[in-house]
Amino acid sequence: MGGPPPPVGVTAAVAVLLLAVQLVVIRPVLNRRSDRVLAGETLPRSRTHLFYVAAEVAKAVALITLGVSALGA
Repeated sequence: MGGPPPPVGVTAAVAVLLLAVQLVVIRPVLNRRSDRVLAGETLPRSRTHLFYVAAEVAKAVALITLGVSALGA
């Protein structure tokens, strides 16, 4: 009984990495921006939310791939 096959381990690592990027990099930027907007500042448009959505889509793909890989193992 060894560890998981490489595709399962790699896909799980990708999903965890994407989650970490969302939590450590993207969310703090979004939180600071929303705090400023709620305080009444008028800010230019930001693409940060699009990066968050892209990371979320990539994470969903990674989790689906992880499930398929784990079932096939």
